[in-house]
Amino acid sequence: MQAKAWVWHGDSDLRLEDIELADPGPGQVLLAVRAAGICSTDVHVLGGGVVFVSPPHVMGHEGAGEIVAVGPGVPGTLLGRRFAVDTVIGCGTCRFCVGGRKHLCPSVQEIGQTIQGLWASHCLVPAANLVPLPGNVSYAAATQMETLHCVLGGVDKLRILAGETALIVGCGIAGILFARLLRLQGASRVVITGTRQKRLAFARQYGADEAINVRQVNLIEALGNERFDVVVETVGSRETIAEAGRWAASGGRVLLFGIPVGHRAELDIMDAIWRELLYIPTGNAPQVWPRVAALVGSGRVDLETLVTGRFPFSQLDKAVRAAGEQHDEHVKVVVENPR
Repeated sequence: MQAKAWVWHGDSDLRLEDIELADPGPGQVLLAVRAAGICSTDVHVLGGGVVFVSPPHVMGHEGAGEIVAVGPGVPGTLLGRRFAVDTVIGCGTCRFCVGGRKHLCPSVQEIGQTIQGLWASHCLVPAANLVPLPGNVSYAAATQMETLHCVLGGVDKLRILAGETALIVGCGIAGILFARLLRLQGASRVVITGTRQKRLAFARQYGADEAINVRQVNLIEALGNERFDVVVETVGSRETIAEAGRWAASGGRVLLFGIPVGHRAELDIMDAIWRELLYIPTGNAPQVWPRVAALVGSGRVDLETLVTGRFPFSQLDKAVRAAGEQHDEHVKVVVENPR
């Protein structure tokens, strides 16, 4: 069948084109994409800062939609049902896949990164990668279940103890969701830093005790000698990664969540050894998807409010520009493609 897709041709060149999709193969479904998110990683790729994919390519790794066709071996009862998408596809047989860590599979594929993504009207998806949507969750909100799953996986790695303190560096949607989950896990004090006042205000609503605008306040003066049991770095700049450890208490943990432009950053290894800091990298966490659906369905994590920019699918290029603008307008931008 023919589908519409936004094809990236390098640099910031996005074009709405017709693409040809095969019928769903064994174990596959055809998803009519009803909403797709614009991730900061996508913006970095289009800006030339992060290289995951090669043009021409259909990007988009945050999305949700409705099943309109199924392949051999897939029950027809899935037709018409609503799902979010776990975008990580493993081989299914290696020790990582068998152990629930398919994102570490040597032959891993990822929708929107290595294969066609969700910036399209339709997408072929393995049925095993479908995450049922709770009835009270909109397609737009469901696009952010992908971000939430990464954040939840990071929080699990931190093993937060009740009463511990946390500093979050960066107030994008990931930072805001970290504030929420760290609070739910029992952190006694959560501080978040950033440069956008609107996002910092959202972070306060989502559980942060203090939100510091580092463009207006000197962080060293604001925090003084305070150090934290946990530091979460979500920005990915060389500077913020290098500085994250200084805010960790001796014996503390530093979660590396942000992706650095150029893929390299420096850490003070002597400080880490001397004060026994534990640096923990984190990314995908496919094993937590059922818990993500439960958190969102129960209302314990509100994703709907964080979607502050909505564009029709036909204006995805404008949505990308809105997501990348450095003013205080949006927390999260999505495109919608209703029936």
